[in-house]
Amino acid sequence: MTAYLKGTLRTSNEAGGQKPRLQAQRGFWMVSKDNIFVFLLSASPLASYFISRFNQVAGLLAAAAILIFSLTGFALVVRGRNFDLVPFIILVVWALAAIVHSLLLNSFASKPGSEEKKLQASKDLALKLQGELKTLTADFSAVVLDEKKALVLYCAVKLLSEAVDLESAGKQFARYIKDYFETGEFAFYINDPNAPVPGLFAAGEKPELLSWEKISRSAGKGLAELAWPFAIADERIVAAPVRHAGETVGLFTLRSPQSADVFNRDRVMAAAQKFADEVSFAVKRIQLFRQVEWLSQVDGLTGVYRRNALDEKISEEIRRADAFKTTLGFMIVDIDHFKQINDRYGHQFGDFVLKRVGALLRAGVYETDFVGRYGGEEFAVVLPRADFAGVLRKAEAIRSRIEEENFAQGLETVKLTVSTGIAHFPRDGAGARELIASADRALYKAKETGRNKVVDAGSA
Repeated sequence: MTAYLKGTLRTSNEAGGQKPRLQAQRGFWMVSKDNIFVFLLSASPLASYFISRFNQVAGLLAAAAILIFSLTGFALVVRGRNFDLVPFIILVVWALAAIVHSLLLNSFASKPGSEEKKLQASKDLALKLQGELKTLTADFSAVVLDEKKALVLYCAVKLLSEAVDLESAGKQFARYIKDYFETGEFAFYINDPNAPVPGLFAAGEKPELLSWEKISRSAGKGLAELAWPFAIADERIVAAPVRHAGETVGLFTLRSPQSADVFNRDRVMAAAQKFADEVSFAVKRIQLFRQVEWLSQVDGLTGVYRRNALDEKISEEIRRADAFKTTLGFMIVDIDHFKQINDRYGHQFGDFVLKRVGALLRAGVYETDFVGRYGGEEFAVVLPRADFAGVLRKAEAIRSRIEEENFAQGLETVKLTVSTGIAHFPRDGAGARELIASADRALYKAKETGRNKVVDAGSA
């Protein structure tokens, strides 16, 4: 500005030298006005910034007004002069850039409440992501659980489809059921055409809570009539029939591990029925296998076990009695004068007599006792954990029942009797062969002393 002032003064003196002091004062006044416009121009970015803190539009308008006023005033001052405009243009460009920069700063600056809004938005986003993560975790867990159940079901069906040792298969099948339903209280029954009630194939904890007697009593019908699942809601028990080709071949029952307030009867019944349906064809195979096994072990004429099954049972029960230090009773029952019956009435009537005597023997002993055909017209009975007096009473009861029986042949009624020999383990033999021999000797003594009697090897 000093240079500008000197230039002004010099120009005035050269023009005529009139009133140099006045010219100097005038030049100083002009410089002061220039400074004001320059100051206003330089202050426009500051005005834009501070006013925009309250309102961006007001800040922009204020900066524009100051800029226009400064440019207009400055143009009026320097009009007609030889004035260097380059510094001024640079100042204008700088001012415009600074105004734009101030507007950008204010646009990104935090306004009242913006931090709280950002924090709330972050919280909302976190909650949303947390919910999505929870949903994905639940979906993943459901997929993993479905895959686990599918694998368990596959293993269960494969086991039943290939099982030969049904006892071992039943134990392994029980473990699969426990893994599938995550409960230890269940029972799986398979229908046995040769037995009055279904046989228990696999069971978990407390099978008495899910006994067939209890289930059938609650259902009010037998296994063959069961076609739909049902529930005992107050005990959280559900039962699903195992059906194959329209035939009920088994029954699956379980007690839900859920508490009473969250027990969903329909959902648990649907899951149990789905499981029963998936394994039904494999259960049918087990049923047929059992039937074939039964036919291979049971005498088709009399309905009692064959000699090979009888020998295995005697050896098994002797091992058990020896291990637990208990007793074992064994009796051989022989039909008196059976050859005369065949000769007089024919072999068909003789077969009828054998069948009926076998039925009377099965009816005269406990379910834990074992009745087999020893050979020809001779039957044998294995009586686990039986004492001496108990076996004798049972043998006498059987002898009396057969003696009272009327065997009809046309219009004729035929009467017959049996002779029985009894032996006990370990008193009369330490092994199966010795025990059978002792009972056989007692039987022959009964025949030699008049037949129609029971003889104990201990008194023979």
